[in-house]
Amino acid sequence: MDGTVILAGDMGGTKTYLAMYPITGNDFEPLAEARYTTTDYPSLGELLRAFVQESGLHPARVVMAVPGPVRQLPVRAVNLPWLIDPEELRTALQVDQITLLNDLEATSYGTQVLKEEDLVILNAGETDPQGNVAVIAAGTGLGEGGLCWAGDHYTAIASEGGHATFGPNGDLEVELWHYLNQKFDHVSWERVVSGPGLASIYDFLRDTGRGSEPDEFRISLEQATDRSGAISQAALENRCDLAVQALDLFVSLYGAEAGNLALKFMATGGLYVGGGIAPKIVDKLRNSSFVENFLNKGRMDKALRLVPVKIILNDKTALLGAAYRGVQLESSV
Repeated sequence: MDGTVILAGDMGGTKTYLAMYPITGNDFEPLAEARYTTTDYPSLGELLRAFVQESGLHPARVVMAVPGPVRQLPVRAVNLPWLIDPEELRTALQVDQITLLNDLEATSYGTQVLKEEDLVILNAGETDPQGNVAVIAAGTGLGEGGLCWAGDHYTAIASEGGHATFGPNGDLEVELWHYLNQKFDHVSWERVVSGPGLASIYDFLRDTGRGSEPDEFRISLEQATDRSGAISQAALENRCDLAVQALDLFVSLYGAEAGNLALKFMATGGLYVGGGIAPKIVDKLRNSSFVENFLNKGRMDKALRLVPVKIILNDKTALLGAAYRGVQLESSV
């Protein structure tokens, strides 16, 4: 198998997915795959070398999705004490072809190989097979990115759009902006559409007297290691009216920013909702104001109705995207 496979990876602060894919493959079924605890290794080079030894396969090319912007090398990973240096990887693996992608770039590529069971349709639309694709992903932060058609293939577009200035719509959202502006130097979309954003929305509603907080829930929230997860679960189980209000507002804002992104990319190829939050609140996204606010763009309502909107369920989409990019690069050699 030497020289006939691509090592693809999706590295996160907690876990890393690695897999070997055939260079000539188009079904993206891995020859070998493993999940690692990222911090068990002193460097990415050591982690990759362990996987190569365990798999018994030596790759011709390595493509890694990494957290954080990939602009200058080496890359300082987000939430990890590592510098990701392609030269270190070349030395560790004896592989010349090393490519680093931002994790949203990789997720964007991954949308091209997802299967029907990996997706939940929110808006059917009409897919343009050569149209731009947009990806929005709320989790610990808010990732945004996409793909543009470059004549005969898709190429990823890097973005830090989650840090763009939050634009409130309506009195309640204006009050939310004022509330957050007292806490932060800049109120970005990430401040409201993310896990920490959901917690901030809950705090805003509570602190501005829009409902009472049950003592039992207050105590559990004080003890929770994941406040946003606790708020989301309480809302889905209808255990706390404030939590229900917070999740409703969060979903509305998520839909609004998804619509903004679809317009900016003119995403006739589709808008994909990724990240860790969406799969946990699928029913809420289906039966809420998400699509309504996605479409609520005045004269552009009709254009957005044609944009397919899909939730990504597959948590290995960035891994698949790294493999997709690797095959793409090999085919251009």
